[in-house]
Amino acid sequence: VHLCCSVDAGYFLKKLKEDFPAEDIVGFFYDPNIQPYNEYLLRLNDTKRICKKLDIEMIEGDYNYEYWLKRVSGYENEPEKGIRCSICFDVSLEETAKIAQKLGHTKISTSLLMSPMKSKTQLENVGKMIKRKYDIDFIIKEYAKKGGHQAQQLMAKENQVYRQDYCGCMFGLILLRDTKPDELYSPITNQILPASIEERLELFKKRDELEEKGIKYKIIKEKYIPFSNI
Repeated sequence: VHLCCSVDAGYFLKKLKEDFPAEDIVGFFYDPNIQPYNEYLLRLNDTKRICKKLDIEMIEGDYNYEYWLKRVSGYENEPEKGIRCSICFDVSLEETAKIAQKLGHTKISTSLLMSPMKSKTQLENVGKMIKRKYDIDFIIKEYAKKGGHQAQQLMAKENQVYRQDYCGCMFGLILLRDTKPDELYSPITNQILPASIEERLELFKKRDELEEKGIKYKIIKEKYIPFSNI
């Protein structure tokens, strides 16, 4: 199962275990599109944590960002659910199919199916290509329907997982910073600033340390409201 982030992966894997109790489910975190690298580490570690809670093995794929960048070259200005996203799915799911073959699996799926920001049609089309090229079935489960999205959000809240605010690629991050400047900047090297990705990485490292020690905690999110010019 290709995994994109802990929010989508947690509920998706939980439901797959319920629907396929006889299957050996393996999570495959492969997201070379994620930028910057600290954001990649944030999502990787959090997804690894939720897999551990669900007792599911997780494999990390290579972070071959240069390959992904080459594949989407020329489509930098595409909107969400545009051609660039389709290419991104192709990169991730084809690598998932290759790993599945090595492990002797005959089926793959992806937690991207949980995201309302992703095109199910694009994912289905890539799945058909996978079937033709690798003779591996692409399992489509729309667990977000019939109250699934609400259950997913509740599970994420209960497990206090990291919630990202952009798809992961640098083009999504540029758009976020243009429309929602909630991150502070500084030219000072190695300085961790409030609301930065680096600060979030440190926060969730602290969360994991507290969990390992059995210490209770609660993450409280405070919304940043910039001053008005009025």
